[in-house]
Amino acid sequence: MNACYQRTKKYHTMKIAKKNELLVGLTIDRFKGIQPSTLIKIINKLGLEFAELTRSVFDDLENVKKTLGNMETGLHLPNLHDSGFDFSNKSRESDIKNLIKLINENHQELNINYCLSHPPEGKTAKEKWEESTNYLLENLKQIDAPLIIENVQSLDEKEFEAFYQKAKDVLGDKLIGQCFDAPHYLLSGNDPVEFIGKADGRMKCLHLSDCQDNFDAHLPFGQGGGLPVDEILAQLKKTDYSGFINLELLPRSWKDIRPLIDSYLKVVRTFSRKKYFKTKIRLFFYSILLRTKVKDAFQK
Repeated sequence: MNACYQRTKKYHTMKIAKKNELLVGLTIDRFKGIQPSTLIKIINKLGLEFAELTRSVFDDLENVKKTLGNMETGLHLPNLHDSGFDFSNKSRESDIKNLIKLINENHQELNINYCLSHPPEGKTAKEKWEESTNYLLENLKQIDAPLIIENVQSLDEKEFEAFYQKAKDVLGDKLIGQCFDAPHYLLSGNDPVEFIGKADGRMKCLHLSDCQDNFDAHLPFGQGGGLPVDEILAQLKKTDYSGFINLELLPRSWKDIRPLIDSYLKVVRTFSRKKYFKTKIRLFFYSILLRTKVKDAFQK
């Protein structure tokens, strides 16, 4: 293990030990022409303390650094569905190497607590599973920041566990745990409430969004999806979960912004009424700014 990672590990261990609390946030990506730094500025005004970033922040890097402040972050590495490639695609080697370089140079200034990877996905990955897995893990090994692995719909529990254990063997202490994606788990035919009830300290992050039958729609809560959100939140509170909850919500129109915010408020209210009322007050003052920015983006 290199000296740079040892320093990184100490840095993040100190941060996590100091906080040791639950932080709720949203995915930040370039959205219909709105740069990540603008979205970060808005959620900062609403009092959010956490965001899960995507690689789009590196196209807006200096502005993101200026607007981030003390907000904690994670970084979702490219995946096949959203980016068209992941770290198992040898054909994108130059893009992968460039992104690793950017992460290693900037992860501390970006307050990145983890980098999140899916297992290899897509038809080619299935045909060449071992090769794809080895290439993915060798790339992840080059990242200096802590790593977590997310469960995906295409792997059952047994397959995911086998992949996770192999990742642990290759990555060692760099792999600090799992991101549990509740919609992926539900769409795989499993009960996310049951999983959370028996989860151990390996679960460092939780992804929530509502989903439809066999479709990971990334809907705000209460929009006709089937995820048992109330039961999940109750189970999280019961187990005294501390870590990150990221809402992976995708608005289809500007009218989805209020349900998106209400989804955030619903989660926050479950764990902290004080933070809930603070956010409500901030929302009263900044709702016009938020509505205008997003509505303009959809109308372009």
